[in-house]
Amino acid sequence: MTATLLATKRVEKPWGRHKLWPGFPDPAADGEKIGEVWFQTPHAGEPDLLVKYLFTSEKLSVQVHPDDAAAQAAGYPRGKDEAWIILAAEPDSTIALGTLEPMTSEELRAASLDGSIEHLLDWKPVKAGDFYYSPAGTVHAIGAGITVVEIQQNVDLTYRLYD
Repeated sequence: MTATLLATKRVEKPWGRHKLWPGFPDPAADGEKIGEVWFQTPHAGEPDLLVKYLFTSEKLSVQVHPDDAAAQAAGYPRGKDEAWIILAAEPDSTIALGTLEPMTSEELRAASLDGSIEHLLDWKPVKAGDFYYSPAGTVHAIGAGITVVEIQQNVDLTYRLYD
């Protein structure tokens, strides 16, 4: 296999920003906010990994990705593990990884429906240089004011629990 120069794809998101990261041109001040820049192969087919930059101005959804067995049972090729390298973070920026206490599926569902789930998550302060791994099945969220490189298994399978 030969090395491939990856193409970039800018993805507009309401939680994105107008001021990106050095090396990425900022969108027009009156344009849509850019939340993600994806690195993709320029030809057909999808690699097993997807790498993207995320630029957050607001907290992202509380979400979870299934493991391989659950994803395959739903007709997908694989589950999704993710890893994050924090490039920059505003003071008091946080990410959530897991819950503070073990929860049953019923408790998790109820907390997602009534919005209390955010208070039950393990919010961790972040700074530039931090590296976190989020295995499939881990409830997580990325907070506001963070520039992060996200490395993930390439499958479009996300269960949003709370926005």
